[in-house]
Amino acid sequence: MKPSPNDEAKRWLLQAQHVLEVAATLLKATDYAESCFHAEQVGQLSLKAYLYAQGERFVPIHSLRELLEQAVRYDATFRQCEDAAKILDQYYIPTRYPDALAFPGVPYKTYTQGQAEEAVRFAQQLLSFVNQHVP
Repeated sequence: MKPSPNDEAKRWLLQAQHVLEVAATLLKATDYAESCFHAEQVGQLSLKAYLYAQGERFVPIHSLRELLEQAVRYDATFRQCEDAAKILDQYYIPTRYPDALAFPGVPYKTYTQGQAEEAVRFAQQLLSFVNQHVP
């Protein structure tokens, strides 16, 4: 039996909450690049949860800004999450791949505590906002 849109969304939100906890743990462990990446993943999971709650069946998008644009089509108040999406989007690839950074940079040496703290804060805000919009 296929889950209802809200049941599917709740699965995604549960995973988002777990990944947020992982991001916070990585932040405490001073693994800032990984914390930033996991915070970005919270954003993806959260926005996809919202889209699934709206009845979307397949959401293959990875850009938070694009996911947010889809969410705005259902509810214009999602526009207030735009800054969070723009910041978190920056942590999808460069936090993991050295060739996404200028030589000789490597991700684990590049990201700062401040960036990771901001990323986790934005992830928390996005998850909270989506939770308020999924019944």
